[in-house]
Parts: sequence; C-alpha cells; structure tokens
Amino acid sequence: MVKNLNLNSRSGEHSKTYTNYKIYVSVLLLIIIYSAIFIFLNLLTPFDTALLLEINQYRIAAIESFLVLWTNGGTYLFMSLIVIVLWLKGERNPAIYLALGLIVDAILISDLKIMIHRPRPYEVLPILPLELAENLRSLPSGHTATAFLSATILSRFYSKYMVVLFAIAASIGFSRVYIGVHYPLDVIVGAITGYLLGIIVVDLLDRNDINFALQLFGPRR
Repeated sequence: MVKNLNLNSRSGEHSKTYTNYKIYVSVLLLIIIYSAIFIFLNLLTPFDTALLLEINQYRIAAIESFLVLWTNGGTYLFMSLIVIVLWLKGERNPAIYLALGLIVDAILISDLKIMIHRPRPYEVLPILPLELAENLRSLPSGHTATAFLSATILSRFYSKYMVVLFAIAASIGFSRVYIGVHYPLDVIVGAITGYLLGIIVVDLLDRNDINFALQLFGPRR
C-alpha cells in the first residue's frame, strides 16, 4: 500500500512537471515568435504581399458568399454561442474552459494588434476585399487565433473530432486571406498563437490546484 502511495505521488509529480514544461515552452515560443515579428516584419512583407496577391488572383465567384459566411466561424460571437450550447447540454467543463480561453484570447490578441499596428492589406494594396474588417489592424489574425484556440481546447474533451476541429480552424484561416482582410503571415501567426494559448489555458485549468474551482460548476466530463 505504501508503495502504491509512493507511485501515485511520483506519478502526480511527473504529471505536474510535464504540464509546467508545456506551459513554459508555449510561453517561450510566443515570446520568440513575436520578437521575430517585431524585428523581421518589414523584411517579410514583400514575400507576404506576393503570396496574398497570388491567392487573390484565383477567386471563384461561386464560393465567395459562402466563404464570407464561413469566415465568421472565428468570431467571438459565434464561439460564445458554442459555449452557451455546451453549457445548456450539461457539458460544463468544456464550456468553462472555452469561455475562459476566449476571454484570454480577446485580451491578448487585441493588445498584440495595437502593439504591432500592421494595416489591413486592402488599405495599402490594390485589392478589393469581400468584406471590411471592423478592426483596422491586421496582425495577428483574430479570427484564426480564436478558431485554433477553440480547436485546441475542444480537442481536450472531444479528441476523436480533433482532425475535424483543426481542419475547420485552418479553413477559417485560409478564408481570411481569400477574402482579402489578412496577409498569409497574419493567419500563420494567428494560428500558432491560438494553438499555444489553447495549450496554456488547458494545462493551467487541468492543474490539480485549479480543479476545485471547476467542480463548483459540475462534475468533470
């Protein structure tokens, strides 16, 4: 019995160490990525612009309306509706994780957009966007970050749908470039940001010293 207790204790310690490791690595990667953006953005812009213009040359009129609708799957409003649906279905932990993740995502992405202050491509390039964005700052892509954050968090609870969730997130990211409101780099950085932020949120909420608060809302799924 003593051996079992020791094994359980060591297992718990290893689990916490692994969780801390993932959080530290995710934070470090975010710092490295955005440091590189501040340093090399001007150098990368010509290549980014060329890729954007190339993609926009091959628009298909038949799917444009669909993509304008589809791209809104990355909005906070849509994902908030997902939170409400999960809560009403009794899926309380996924709802809580996702709600908290969206709050953190909204604050971080907004601050990063202000700090980087990159204009939308249609403000400086001869392209016609299929819709106008409310926020005139381009990097990172908020819709893409939200989509990948949501895919990461929901994969924690619905792992068998992981491929589908990330495929949807990737398609939303592509739609942002296709409709002309983001550069490809905005989307790539947004995707990485959302994914890493999702890992941080999930791992923090999975820690044993935070679980007691979640239990107030219902049993773990």
